[in-house]
Amino acid sequence: MSTTTTTSKPILSVRDLAVSYGHIEAVRGIDLILNEGEITALVGANGAGKSTSLLAISGLLQAVRGSVMLDGVELTGLAPHRIVRNGVVQVAEGRAILSTLSIADNLALGAYTRKDKVQVARDLEWVYSLFPVLKQRHAGLAGNLSGGEQQMLAMARALMAKPRVLLLDEPSMGLAPLMVQEIFRIVKEINRTGLTILLVEQNVRQALRIAQHGYVLENGRIVLADSGAALLDNPKVVDAYLGG
Repeated sequence: MSTTTTTSKPILSVRDLAVSYGHIEAVRGIDLILNEGEITALVGANGAGKSTSLLAISGLLQAVRGSVMLDGVELTGLAPHRIVRNGVVQVAEGRAILSTLSIADNLALGAYTRKDKVQVARDLEWVYSLFPVLKQRHAGLAGNLSGGEQQMLAMARALMAKPRVLLLDEPSMGLAPLMVQEIFRIVKEINRTGLTILLVEQNVRQALRIAQHGYVLENGRIVLADSGAALLDNPKVVDAYLGG
């Protein structure tokens, strides 16, 4: 995999982002660059600060300091719904679907802020083509879906918001191996449409395999940054995360 970025355009930049829980600094001034149309993986052990970083980027946690910019537009300090309208949409860890609503209603809520109804209908058909099981069961309650199907619904709902940057927080967590493979296949397929993705994962090997670029987070700090392929071959990554 090439590490050149001469044709890549940065779309999201995170500078000196720090987040604290009381007196504990969980994220300690990290810098991230997401290139347009690429998958960027943020990997590390449980408790490293990965999910906290995503929550701060999407405005669901207030940062102590730092800056998040989308195509030169400052997102820091905006309410979460305004960040979504600007084009940064998060699929939360644990899926957070509305289990007492139908699949179709969950997807409609994803497009709630959009006014382009014709394009919304086209996007719905595209989402159903990505996730055929959701189309087959569109009238059923979301709570009746399996864990993997609920993850698909959470991703589909986020896509209905028409994001420019999709933040995925542990999409493979708690899923059976075959479903994990399917989720990563779909992530790659979504990325092929040109959508920029920031992928947070404990499954380091799978994440770095599909990512053009990756960052390794330890104790709230970025300790390594390189192409996904280079990180897979890095002895420190192999020893720490890949059962070297």
